[in-house]
Amino acid sequence: MLLMTHIDNINTDHVPYLIDQLMKKGAGNVHVINAMTKKGRQEYILLIDTPEANEYIISSYLAVELGTLGIRRINADHISFRSSIETMKASLTDEKGTVIWEDNIDIKLTKDGSGIPLAARVEYECLKAAAESIEKAGSGITFHELRERVESNALKCFKKTGFEIKVEPLPKSDKQEY
Repeated sequence: MLLMTHIDNINTDHVPYLIDQLMKKGAGNVHVINAMTKKGRQEYILLIDTPEANEYIISSYLAVELGTLGIRRINADHISFRSSIETMKASLTDEKGTVIWEDNIDIKLTKDGSGIPLAARVEYECLKAAAESIEKAGSGITFHELRERVESNALKCFKKTGFEIKVEPLPKSDKQEY
């Protein structure tokens, strides 16, 4: 079930607290969208994904905490995928093969109903710690690049397709510069 309400009378510092409280009260997920009303006032639209059993608890909390005058109930089907957290060993080596960084990282693996891997996503806290360590080593690898490489390599470990994607530079005369 999805609950939706909007508020135009809170300050931005209140929003993270509100999200935390909704999660503690049983929300499965909370999305806050910044918007503008017809009169040009800033507002937040809250989308709260929660089991139907939590509807009264969450709605009552919103009424007391925010003074909201109403909440929309949106009955929506939810497509869920299986997932697991896989701990993997990751490392960064230089061109000589010297290990610059090495640690265990958690990867969230999303699978279809048959257990076939669909996606691999590195957990944020693991990625953040890795990026900070790698930055200290002066590798020049960005947070974005690290995430893409880790997730791509992790997925390769679990999803055996029998194919390899190769990317190679073209000769200089064939390059297009912008």
